[in-house]
Amino acid sequence: MYPFWEGVLIHSTLYVAITSAFHVLVSHLTVAAAWFNLYIERRAVRENREELYQYLKRSALGLLVFAYVFGALAGVGIWQTTTAANPRGISALIHNFVFFWGAEWYMFLIDVVGIMAYYYTFGRVSKQTHLRLAWILALGSTGTLSIIVGILSFKLTPGLWLQTGNTLHGFFNPTFWPQIALRFYFMFAIMAAWALFVATSLPKGFFEREKIIRYAGGIGLLGLIGGVLVWLTMYEPALPEHARAILPSRAIPQPTFPIIYFGLAATFAGLLFAFIAPNRQRRVFALAAMAVMYGAIFGAERTREVLRKPDVIAGYISSNQLLFNDVPARGVQSEENRLSQTGMLGHLPFVPDVDQVAVDPSVTFGNVDQTVAVGRVLVIQQCGSCHSISPQTELNILGVALDLRSQAKLLRMRNLSTVDEIDAYLGAIHGFPYMHPFIGTPQERRALAEYLAAFVNNGAATSVAQAGR
Repeated sequence: MYPFWEGVLIHSTLYVAITSAFHVLVSHLTVAAAWFNLYIERRAVRENREELYQYLKRSALGLLVFAYVFGALAGVGIWQTTTAANPRGISALIHNFVFFWGAEWYMFLIDVVGIMAYYYTFGRVSKQTHLRLAWILALGSTGTLSIIVGILSFKLTPGLWLQTGNTLHGFFNPTFWPQIALRFYFMFAIMAAWALFVATSLPKGFFEREKIIRYAGGIGLLGLIGGVLVWLTMYEPALPEHARAILPSRAIPQPTFPIIYFGLAATFAGLLFAFIAPNRQRRVFALAAMAVMYGAIFGAERTREVLRKPDVIAGYISSNQLLFNDVPARGVQSEENRLSQTGMLGHLPFVPDVDQVAVDPSVTFGNVDQTVAVGRVLVIQQCGSCHSISPQTELNILGVALDLRSQAKLLRMRNLSTVDEIDAYLGAIHGFPYMHPFIGTPQERRALAEYLAAFVNNGAATSVAQAGR
Protein backbone atom coordinates (compact mmCIF):
# COMPACT_ATOMS: atom_id res chain seq x y z
CA MET A 1 0.00 0.00 0.00
CA TYR A 2 1.18 3.52 -0.82
CA PRO A 3 0.17 7.00 0.33
CA PHE A 4 -2.63 8.69 -1.58
CA TRP A 5 -2.49 12.13 -3.19
CA GLU A 6 -5.89 13.77 -3.07
CA GLY A 7 -5.12 16.49 -5.59
CA VAL A 8 -5.03 20.29 -5.54
CA LEU A 9 -8.04 22.25 -6.84
CA ILE A 10 -8.98 19.30 -9.07
CA HIS A 11 -8.96 15.58 -8.28
CA SER A 12 -5.72 13.67 -8.77
CA THR A 13 -7.24 11.44 -11.47
CA LEU A 14 -8.24 14.49 -13.50
CA TYR A 15 -4.55 15.40 -13.71
CA VAL A 16 -4.06 11.95 -15.25
CA ALA A 17 -6.99 12.45 -17.64
CA ILE A 18 -5.90 15.88 -18.87
CA THR A 19 -2.31 14.73 -19.42
CA SER A 20 -3.13 11.38 -20.99
CA ALA A 21 -5.73 12.81 -23.41
CA PHE A 22 -3.09 15.17 -24.81
CA HIS A 23 -0.56 12.34 -24.96
CA VAL A 24 -3.05 10.11 -26.82
CA LEU A 25 -3.74 12.89 -29.32
CA VAL A 26 -0.05 13.48 -30.00
CA SER A 27 1.14 9.87 -29.91
CA HIS A 28 -1.61 8.65 -32.24
CA LEU A 29 -0.84 11.59 -34.51
CA THR A 30 2.83 10.57 -34.78
CA VAL A 31 1.97 6.98 -35.74
CA ALA A 32 -0.61 7.89 -38.38
CA ALA A 33 1.49 10.79 -39.72
CA ALA A 34 4.44 8.42 -40.15
CA TRP A 35 2.29 6.14 -42.32
CA PHE A 36 0.80 9.04 -44.28
CA ASN A 37 4.26 10.51 -44.89
CA LEU A 38 5.39 7.08 -46.06
CA TYR A 39 2.48 7.00 -48.51
CA ILE A 40 3.34 10.47 -49.85
CA GLU A 41 7.05 9.67 -50.08
CA ARG A 42 6.43 6.44 -51.97
CA ARG A 43 4.47 8.46 -54.51
CA ALA A 44 7.31 11.01 -54.66
CA VAL A 45 9.88 8.30 -55.34
CA ARG A 46 7.79 6.19 -57.71
CA GLU A 47 6.52 9.14 -59.75
CA ASN A 48 9.65 11.29 -59.35
CA ARG A 49 7.61 14.10 -57.79
CA GLU A 50 10.21 16.35 -56.20
CA GLU A 51 7.61 18.92 -55.11
CA LEU A 52 6.05 16.47 -52.63
CA TYR A 53 9.18 16.71 -50.49
CA GLN A 54 8.17 20.27 -49.56
CA TYR A 55 5.19 18.85 -47.65
CA LEU A 56 7.23 16.00 -46.17
CA LYS A 57 9.91 18.36 -44.83
CA ARG A 58 7.34 20.62 -43.15
CA SER A 59 5.47 17.66 -41.70
CA ALA A 60 8.64 16.05 -40.35
CA LEU A 61 9.83 19.31 -38.77
CA GLY A 62 6.45 19.84 -37.14
CA LEU A 63 6.40 16.29 -35.79
CA LEU A 64 9.94 16.64 -34.46
CA VAL A 65 9.34 19.96 -32.71
CA PHE A 66 5.74 19.59 -31.60
CA ALA A 67 4.68 15.96 -31.43
CA TYR A 68 7.86 14.32 -30.21
CA VAL A 69 8.92 17.04 -27.77
CA PHE A 70 5.56 17.76 -26.18
CA GLY A 71 4.33 14.20 -26.63
CA ALA A 72 7.36 12.87 -24.79
CA LEU A 73 6.86 15.43 -22.01
CA ALA A 74 3.22 14.34 -21.71
CA GLY A 75 4.40 10.73 -21.51
CA VAL A 76 6.59 11.63 -18.55
CA GLY A 77 3.62 13.50 -17.11
CA ILE A 78 1.52 10.32 -17.32
CA TRP A 79 4.09 8.42 -15.27
CA GLN A 80 4.15 11.19 -12.67
CA THR A 81 0.39 11.65 -12.40
CA THR A 82 -0.50 7.94 -12.39
CA THR A 83 2.13 7.24 -9.77
CA ALA A 84 0.64 9.95 -7.58
CA ALA A 85 -3.01 9.05 -8.24
CA ASN A 86 -2.83 5.25 -7.96
CA PRO A 87 0.71 4.06 -7.26
CA ARG A 88 -0.18 0.45 -6.53
CA GLY A 89 -2.00 0.11 -9.85
CA ILE A 90 0.95 1.39 -11.89
CA SER A 91 3.31 -0.72 -9.77
CA ALA A 92 1.33 -3.86 -10.68
CA LEU A 93 1.63 -3.02 -14.37
CA ILE A 94 5.38 -2.44 -14.07
CA HIS A 95 6.01 -5.71 -12.21
CA ASN A 96 3.84 -7.78 -14.54
CA PHE A 97 5.02 -6.26 -17.83
CA VAL A 98 8.57 -5.16 -17.03
CA PHE A 99 10.07 -6.67 -20.20
CA PHE A 100 7.22 -5.30 -22.31
CA TRP A 101 7.91 -1.80 -20.94
CA GLY A 102 11.56 -2.32 -21.85
CA ALA A 103 10.58 -3.31 -25.39
CA GLU A 104 8.28 -0.28 -25.63
CA TRP A 105 11.08 2.07 -24.58
CA TYR A 106 13.33 0.44 -27.17
CA MET A 107 10.68 1.06 -29.82
CA PHE A 108 10.31 4.62 -28.63
CA LEU A 109 14.08 5.08 -28.94
CA ILE A 110 13.79 3.95 -32.57
CA ASP A 111 10.95 6.46 -32.88
CA VAL A 112 12.91 9.41 -31.49
CA VAL A 113 16.14 8.68 -33.34
CA GLY A 114 14.11 7.84 -36.43
CA ILE A 115 12.31 11.19 -36.66
CA MET A 116 15.62 13.06 -36.25
CA ALA A 117 17.32 10.92 -38.88
CA TYR A 118 14.31 11.25 -41.15
CA TYR A 119 14.24 15.05 -40.99
CA TYR A 120 17.95 15.79 -41.10
CA THR A 121 18.68 13.44 -44.03
CA PHE A 122 16.37 15.13 -46.53
CA GLY A 123 18.54 15.75 -49.60
CA ARG A 124 21.60 14.16 -47.93
CA VAL A 125 20.96 10.51 -48.76
CA SER A 126 19.48 8.82 -51.77
CA LYS A 127 15.72 8.81 -52.15
CA GLN A 128 15.57 5.03 -51.72
CA THR A 129 17.55 5.22 -48.47
CA HIS A 130 15.32 7.98 -47.18
CA LEU A 131 12.25 5.92 -48.04
CA ARG A 132 13.68 3.09 -45.92
CA LEU A 133 13.97 5.53 -43.03
CA ALA A 134 10.26 6.33 -43.50
CA TRP A 135 9.48 2.62 -43.24
CA ILE A 136 11.53 2.27 -40.04
CA LEU A 137 9.80 5.29 -38.48
CA ALA A 138 6.31 4.00 -39.34
CA LEU A 139 6.99 0.46 -38.08
CA GLY A 140 8.77 1.66 -34.92
CA SER A 141 5.95 3.99 -33.93
CA THR A 142 3.39 1.24 -34.59
CA GLY A 143 5.38 -1.11 -32.35
CA THR A 144 5.28 1.43 -29.54
CA LEU A 145 1.50 1.80 -29.86
CA SER A 146 0.92 -1.96 -29.99
CA ILE A 147 2.84 -2.68 -26.78
CA ILE A 148 1.12 0.09 -24.87
CA VAL A 149 -2.30 -1.12 -26.04
CA GLY A 150 -1.55 -4.62 -24.73
CA ILE A 151 -0.76 -3.23 -21.28
CA LEU A 152 -3.71 -0.81 -21.21
CA SER A 153 -6.25 -3.38 -22.41
CA PHE A 154 -5.04 -5.79 -19.70
CA LYS A 155 -6.43 -3.41 -17.08
CA LEU A 156 -9.98 -3.92 -18.36
CA THR A 157 -9.77 -7.56 -19.52
CA PRO A 158 -6.95 -9.52 -17.84
CA GLY A 159 -8.41 -12.67 -19.39
CA LEU A 160 -6.68 -15.97 -18.57
CA TRP A 161 -4.00 -14.13 -16.57
CA LEU A 162 -6.23 -14.30 -13.48
CA GLN A 163 -6.00 -18.10 -13.64
CA THR A 164 -2.53 -18.69 -15.08
CA GLY A 165 -0.55 -15.61 -14.06
CA ASN A 166 1.10 -15.87 -17.50
CA THR A 167 2.17 -12.45 -18.76
CA LEU A 168 1.46 -13.35 -22.38
CA HIS A 169 -2.10 -14.29 -21.42
CA GLY A 170 -2.44 -10.85 -19.84
CA PHE A 171 -0.96 -9.07 -22.85
CA PHE A 172 -2.94 -10.89 -25.56
CA ASN A 173 -6.19 -10.40 -23.69
CA PRO A 174 -9.76 -10.38 -25.10
CA THR A 175 -9.75 -6.67 -26.02
CA PHE A 176 -6.17 -6.45 -27.35
CA TRP A 177 -6.89 -6.88 -31.06
CA PRO A 178 -10.17 -4.92 -31.04
CA GLN A 179 -8.45 -1.99 -29.35
CA ILE A 180 -5.50 -2.15 -31.75
CA ALA A 181 -7.94 -1.92 -34.67
CA LEU A 182 -9.99 0.81 -32.97
CA ARG A 183 -7.01 3.05 -32.33
CA PHE A 184 -5.41 2.35 -35.70
CA TYR A 185 -8.51 3.53 -37.55
CA PHE A 186 -9.27 6.56 -35.41
CA MET A 187 -5.69 7.82 -35.47
CA PHE A 188 -5.98 8.57 -39.18
CA ALA A 189 -8.72 11.08 -38.43
CA ILE A 190 -6.24 12.83 -36.13
CA MET A 191 -3.59 12.62 -38.83
CA ALA A 192 -5.93 14.27 -41.33
CA ALA A 193 -6.17 17.38 -39.16
CA TRP A 194 -2.38 17.45 -38.89
CA ALA A 195 -1.92 17.06 -42.64
CA LEU A 196 -4.44 19.85 -43.17
CA PHE A 197 -2.46 22.06 -40.79
CA VAL A 198 0.83 21.37 -42.60
CA ALA A 199 -0.54 21.54 -46.14
CA THR A 200 -2.30 24.87 -45.56
CA SER A 201 1.07 26.37 -44.62
CA LEU A 202 2.19 25.77 -48.20
CA PRO A 203 1.64 28.72 -50.56
CA LYS A 204 -1.71 28.86 -52.35
CA GLY A 205 -1.30 27.59 -55.86
CA PHE A 206 1.54 25.29 -54.77
CA PHE A 207 1.45 22.20 -56.92
CA GLU A 208 -0.20 19.25 -55.11
CA ARG A 209 -1.32 21.37 -52.10
CA GLU A 210 -4.97 20.65 -52.70
CA LYS A 211 -4.34 17.02 -53.62
CA ILE A 212 -2.57 16.39 -50.31
CA ILE A 213 -5.49 17.96 -48.43
CA ARG A 214 -7.93 15.76 -50.35
CA TYR A 215 -5.83 12.63 -49.72
CA ALA A 216 -5.73 13.42 -46.00
CA GLY A 217 -9.43 14.21 -45.83
CA GLY A 218 -10.38 10.98 -47.61
CA ILE A 219 -8.11 8.82 -45.48
CA GLY A 220 -9.35 10.56 -42.34
CA LEU A 221 -12.97 9.89 -43.29
CA LEU A 222 -12.24 6.22 -43.92
CA GLY A 223 -10.45 6.02 -40.57
CA LEU A 224 -13.36 7.65 -38.74
CA ILE A 225 -15.96 5.39 -40.34
CA GLY A 226 -13.77 2.33 -39.82
CA GLY A 227 -13.26 3.21 -36.16
CA VAL A 228 -17.00 3.45 -35.53
CA LEU A 229 -17.54 0.10 -37.24
CA VAL A 230 -14.77 -1.52 -35.19
CA TRP A 231 -16.38 -0.21 -32.00
CA LEU A 232 -19.77 -1.66 -32.97
CA THR A 233 -18.59 -4.99 -34.37
CA MET A 234 -15.38 -5.83 -32.47
CA TYR A 235 -14.68 -3.74 -29.39
CA GLU A 236 -18.05 -3.40 -27.69
CA PRO A 237 -18.92 -7.12 -28.17
CA ALA A 238 -15.54 -8.02 -26.62
CA LEU A 239 -16.25 -6.01 -23.46
CA PRO A 240 -17.06 -8.04 -20.35
CA GLU A 241 -20.67 -8.03 -19.21
CA HIS A 242 -19.78 -5.82 -16.25
CA ALA A 243 -18.31 -3.14 -18.53
CA ARG A 244 -21.36 -3.16 -20.79
CA ALA A 245 -23.54 -2.65 -17.71
CA ILE A 246 -21.41 0.37 -16.73
CA LEU A 247 -21.82 2.13 -20.10
CA PRO A 248 -25.38 3.46 -19.51
CA SER A 249 -24.92 3.92 -15.74
CA ARG A 250 -24.30 7.04 -13.67
CA ALA A 251 -20.70 5.93 -13.18
CA ILE A 252 -19.85 7.70 -16.45
CA PRO A 253 -20.32 11.39 -15.69
CA GLN A 254 -22.25 13.60 -18.04
CA PRO A 255 -21.81 15.22 -20.48
CA THR A 256 -19.20 12.62 -21.52
CA PHE A 257 -21.22 10.98 -24.30
CA PRO A 258 -22.54 14.25 -25.82
CA ILE A 259 -18.93 15.47 -26.03
CA ILE A 260 -17.85 12.26 -27.79
CA TYR A 261 -20.80 12.34 -30.22
CA PHE A 262 -20.24 16.00 -30.98
CA GLY A 263 -16.55 15.32 -31.57
CA LEU A 264 -17.31 12.50 -34.00
CA ALA A 265 -19.93 14.53 -35.89
CA ALA A 266 -17.82 17.69 -36.06
CA THR A 267 -14.74 15.75 -37.17
CA PHE A 268 -16.72 13.96 -39.87
CA ALA A 269 -18.12 17.27 -41.13
CA GLY A 270 -14.70 18.92 -41.11
CA LEU A 271 -13.00 16.06 -42.97
CA LEU A 272 -15.81 15.92 -45.50
CA PHE A 273 -15.42 19.66 -46.08
CA ALA A 274 -11.67 19.21 -46.57
CA PHE A 275 -12.27 16.40 -49.07
CA ILE A 276 -14.90 18.28 -51.05
CA ALA A 277 -13.36 21.76 -50.96
CA PRO A 278 -9.58 21.46 -50.44
CA ASN A 279 -9.03 24.92 -51.93
CA ARG A 280 -11.03 26.58 -49.13
CA GLN A 281 -9.07 25.17 -46.20
CA ARG A 282 -7.38 27.36 -43.58
CA ARG A 283 -4.98 26.57 -40.77
CA VAL A 284 -7.54 27.72 -38.22
CA PHE A 285 -9.81 24.86 -39.37
CA ALA A 286 -7.08 22.36 -38.56
CA LEU A 287 -6.50 23.88 -35.11
CA ALA A 288 -10.25 23.81 -34.41
CA ALA A 289 -10.37 20.15 -35.48
CA MET A 290 -7.49 19.33 -33.09
CA ALA A 291 -9.30 21.05 -30.22
CA VAL A 292 -12.54 19.18 -30.96
CA MET A 293 -10.70 15.87 -31.16
CA TYR A 294 -8.93 16.55 -27.86
CA GLY A 295 -12.34 16.90 -26.21
CA ALA A 296 -13.60 13.70 -27.83
CA ILE A 297 -10.44 11.82 -26.83
CA PHE A 298 -10.77 13.11 -23.26
CA GLY A 299 -14.31 11.73 -23.10
CA ALA A 300 -13.42 8.43 -24.80
CA GLU A 301 -10.36 7.74 -22.66
CA ARG A 302 -12.28 8.65 -19.52
CA THR A 303 -15.04 6.24 -20.52
CA ARG A 304 -12.51 3.48 -21.16
CA GLU A 305 -11.07 3.99 -17.69
CA VAL A 306 -14.49 4.09 -16.01
CA LEU A 307 -15.51 0.79 -17.62
CA ARG A 308 -13.24 -0.95 -15.11
CA LYS A 309 -15.01 0.47 -12.08
CA PRO A 310 -14.70 -0.33 -9.27
CA ASP A 311 -11.25 -1.72 -10.14
CA VAL A 312 -8.01 -0.30 -11.39
CA ILE A 313 -7.17 -3.78 -12.78
CA ALA A 314 -10.39 -5.70 -13.31
CA GLY A 315 -10.72 -8.72 -11.05
CA TYR A 316 -7.46 -8.00 -9.24
CA ILE A 317 -6.95 -4.56 -7.66
CA SER A 318 -9.79 -2.29 -6.60
CA SER A 319 -9.65 1.44 -7.22
CA ASN A 320 -8.73 1.99 -3.57
CA GLN A 321 -5.58 -0.12 -4.18
CA LEU A 322 -6.66 -3.25 -2.28
CA LEU A 323 -6.11 -6.77 -3.65
CA PHE A 324 -9.52 -8.41 -3.60
CA ASN A 325 -8.98 -11.63 -5.54
CA ASP A 326 -6.71 -14.65 -5.14
CA VAL A 327 -4.27 -15.26 -7.99
CA PRO A 328 -2.58 -18.52 -6.88
CA ALA A 329 -0.24 -18.63 -9.88
CA ARG A 330 1.25 -15.34 -8.70
CA GLY A 331 1.11 -16.15 -4.99
CA VAL A 332 -1.43 -13.37 -4.45
CA GLN A 333 -4.06 -13.58 -1.72
CA SER A 334 -7.07 -11.34 -1.25
CA GLU A 335 -6.61 -8.59 1.32
CA GLU A 336 -10.28 -7.67 1.69
CA ASN A 337 -11.35 -10.63 3.84
CA ARG A 338 -8.45 -10.16 6.25
CA LEU A 339 -8.94 -6.41 6.55
CA SER A 340 -12.67 -6.80 7.10
CA GLN A 341 -11.77 -8.82 10.20
CA THR A 342 -8.80 -6.84 11.51
CA GLY A 343 -9.90 -3.40 10.32
CA MET A 344 -7.99 -0.91 8.16
CA LEU A 345 -6.46 1.30 10.82
CA GLY A 346 -2.97 0.23 11.75
CA HIS A 347 -3.01 -2.77 9.42
CA LEU A 348 -1.82 -1.12 6.20
CA PRO A 349 1.25 1.03 5.52
CA PHE A 350 0.41 4.75 5.61
CA VAL A 351 -2.92 4.04 7.32
CA PRO A 352 -2.24 4.96 10.97
CA ASP A 353 -3.71 3.37 14.08
CA VAL A 354 -6.52 5.18 15.89
CA ASP A 355 -4.30 6.77 18.51
CA GLN A 356 -1.93 8.06 15.81
CA VAL A 357 -4.57 10.02 13.91
CA ALA A 358 -4.03 13.73 14.47
CA VAL A 359 -7.06 15.97 14.91
CA ASP A 360 -6.83 18.85 12.44
CA PRO A 361 -9.86 21.17 12.51
CA SER A 362 -8.73 22.79 9.24
CA VAL A 363 -9.57 19.62 7.29
CA THR A 364 -12.53 18.40 9.36
CA PHE A 365 -14.67 21.50 8.95
CA GLY A 366 -13.70 22.94 12.34
CA ASN A 367 -14.64 19.70 14.08
CA VAL A 368 -12.27 18.53 16.83
CA ASP A 369 -13.92 15.14 17.30
CA GLN A 370 -11.35 12.33 17.06
CA THR A 371 -13.91 10.08 15.36
CA VAL A 372 -14.36 12.57 12.50
CA ALA A 373 -10.58 12.76 12.06
CA VAL A 374 -10.38 8.96 11.94
CA GLY A 375 -13.23 8.96 9.41
CA ARG A 376 -11.28 11.34 7.17
CA VAL A 377 -8.29 8.95 7.13
CA LEU A 378 -10.62 6.10 6.16
CA VAL A 379 -12.52 8.03 3.51
CA ILE A 380 -9.24 9.05 1.86
CA GLN A 381 -8.19 5.40 1.60
CA GLN A 382 -11.59 3.91 0.76
CA CYS A 383 -13.15 6.57 -1.48
CA GLY A 384 -10.49 9.08 -2.49
CA SER A 385 -9.43 7.36 -5.72
CA CYS A 386 -12.81 7.93 -7.40
CA HIS A 387 -14.46 10.80 -5.53
CA SER A 388 -13.85 14.35 -4.38
CA ILE A 389 -13.89 13.83 -0.62
CA SER A 390 -13.23 17.36 0.57
CA PRO A 391 -13.35 20.96 -0.71
CA GLN A 392 -9.65 20.58 -1.57
CA THR A 393 -10.55 19.04 -4.96
CA GLU A 394 -13.64 21.11 -5.73
CA LEU A 395 -12.39 23.92 -7.94
CA ASN A 396 -14.87 26.79 -7.78
CA ILE A 397 -15.31 28.82 -10.97
CA LEU A 398 -17.96 31.55 -10.98
CA GLY A 399 -19.81 29.81 -8.16
CA VAL A 400 -19.78 26.41 -9.87
CA ALA A 401 -17.84 23.67 -8.08
CA LEU A 402 -15.91 21.45 -10.51
CA ASP A 403 -15.37 18.12 -8.78
CA LEU A 404 -15.12 14.40 -9.43
CA ARG A 405 -18.31 12.70 -8.26
CA SER A 406 -18.23 14.62 -4.96
CA GLN A 407 -19.27 12.48 -2.01
CA ALA A 408 -21.19 15.39 -0.51
CA LYS A 409 -23.20 15.99 -3.69
CA LEU A 410 -23.98 12.30 -4.16
CA LEU A 411 -25.21 11.90 -0.61
CA ARG A 412 -27.30 15.09 -0.75
CA MET A 413 -28.80 13.88 -4.03
CA ARG A 414 -29.93 10.75 -2.19
CA ASN A 415 -31.18 12.80 0.80
CA LEU A 416 -28.62 11.26 3.15
CA SER A 417 -27.25 13.68 5.74
CA THR A 418 -27.26 12.01 9.17
CA VAL A 419 -24.63 9.60 10.46
CA ASP A 420 -27.17 6.78 10.80
CA GLU A 421 -28.43 7.22 7.24
CA ILE A 422 -24.96 7.35 5.76
CA ASP A 423 -23.78 4.38 7.84
CA ALA A 424 -26.68 2.25 6.58
CA TYR A 425 -25.99 3.41 3.03
CA LEU A 426 -22.34 2.38 3.30
CA GLY A 427 -23.41 -1.04 4.50
CA ALA A 428 -25.35 -1.56 1.26
CA ILE A 429 -22.98 0.24 -1.12
CA HIS A 430 -21.91 -3.00 -2.83
CA GLY A 431 -25.42 -3.19 -4.32
CA PHE A 432 -24.23 -0.82 -7.06
CA PRO A 433 -22.51 -2.70 -9.92
CA TYR A 434 -19.65 -0.21 -9.89
CA MET A 435 -18.87 -0.28 -6.13
CA HIS A 436 -16.96 -2.66 -3.86
CA PRO A 437 -18.25 -3.20 -0.31
CA PHE A 438 -16.83 -1.13 2.51
CA ILE A 439 -13.72 -2.83 3.91
CA GLY A 440 -13.16 -2.57 7.65
CA THR A 441 -14.90 -3.06 10.96
CA PRO A 442 -18.38 -1.69 11.79
CA GLN A 443 -16.70 0.86 14.07
CA GLU A 444 -14.53 2.09 11.19
CA ARG A 445 -17.54 2.34 8.91
CA ARG A 446 -19.28 4.42 11.56
CA ALA A 447 -16.28 6.75 11.78
CA LEU A 448 -16.27 7.13 7.98
CA ALA A 449 -19.98 8.01 8.16
CA GLU A 450 -19.20 10.65 10.81
CA TYR A 451 -16.76 12.38 8.45
CA LEU A 452 -19.09 12.18 5.46
CA ALA A 453 -21.94 13.63 7.51
CA ALA A 454 -19.69 16.57 8.41
CA PHE A 455 -18.72 16.93 4.74
CA VAL A 456 -22.35 16.86 3.57
CA ASN A 457 -23.62 19.33 6.14
CA ASN A 458 -20.67 21.67 5.72
CA GLY A 459 -21.30 21.76 1.98
CA ALA A 460 -25.00 22.42 2.50
CA ALA A 461 -24.23 25.24 4.91
CA THR A 462 -21.77 26.75 2.43
CA SER A 463 -24.36 26.62 -0.37
CA VAL A 464 -26.94 28.38 1.81
CA ALA A 465 -24.43 31.07 2.74
CA GLN A 466 -23.50 31.65 -0.92
CA ALA A 467 -27.17 31.87 -1.88
CA GLY A 468 -27.74 34.44 0.87
CA ARG A 469 -24.89 36.58 -0.39
